[in-house]
Amino acid sequence: MHGAERHQHRARLCHLRIQNVEDGYGFNMQAQRVHSGHFVAGVVAGSPADVGGLHDGDRIVEVNGDNVEQAAHREVADKIKAISGEVTLLVVDPDADKFFAEKNIVIVGSMDGVQEITCPESEAAPLIGR
Repeated sequence: MHGAERHQHRARLCHLRIQNVEDGYGFNMQAQRVHSGHFVAGVVAGSPADVGGLHDGDRIVEVNGDNVEQAAHREVADKIKAISGEVTLLVVDPDADKFFAEKNIVIVGSMDGVQEITCPESEAAPLIGR
């Protein structure tokens, strides 16, 4: 496998942070009938999920370092909420997911070529001129 080919298909380790847990991260999680797993949906533009690198259709592989591919929906939701105000999600887009499956590559956060994206702290911006 050529390195360039693998790097165009890579997993993303997305670190999301929020100040107010009631606001949420700005995405929904859903299951699909056709594919097993947990998928990102409804990413809100400008939200921590958006800024942190999540895209609609991404499959969630790990939450905070724990593989959740076979976990129940409720268990994954609980893991996302386990650390107040932050979560780390290992995700793959549909093309990368297919590529890794065809190559029999197990997707883990410690694999080579994982793109790390960190959402900055969501804090109120200082008012300029006041």
